Amino acid sequence: MHIETARLHLAPATGRAGHPADDGRFHIVDRHTRRTLGRIALRAARHSSARGLELSYSVAAAHRRRGFCREAAAALVDHAFQRSLTGRVYASTAWSNLASRRVLAGLGMQQLDIAMLDWESLADEVDFGDTAEADLTPYARVEYEVHRADWLAQLVARTDARPA
Repeated sequence: MHIETARLHLAPATGRAGHPADDGRFHIVDRHTRRTLGRIALRAARHSSARGLELSYSVAAAHRRRGFCREAAAALVDHAFQRSLTGRVYASTAWSNLASRRVLAGLGMQQLDIAMLDWESLADEVDFGDTAEADLTPYARVEYEVHRADWLAQLVARTDARPA
């Protein structure tokens, strides 16, 4: 399956023995050069019992800040909602990852919660001798979501706002 957009397409990631993966993982591929720029996935969460599909993505450092994540994410989320594959898409990112937070907000996702990673996983990275002075911001996770009805309403609003 290819989801064509203006500058790139999504090609299925390969699974075992070189066969296409069928679990919602894709390569972000430049249409002109056919180079893989990154990866994106929309699949059932492995670490959560929440309903919906979890969006995750990554683009190589050399290709960041050029809109590839936003374009690929919009194409994949739209694909899922247009085909009624889910009623909700959610994602999380580090509080300190402003670029990813902009991507999620740009998709129309609403911020749900800010959560800290568990204290045990931070024990080796953070000196908790004086927690009042410790900067824990890099360890906070921000959660976002968008529902199908809201996504489709955004599409209608954008279409109505375009000149005829």
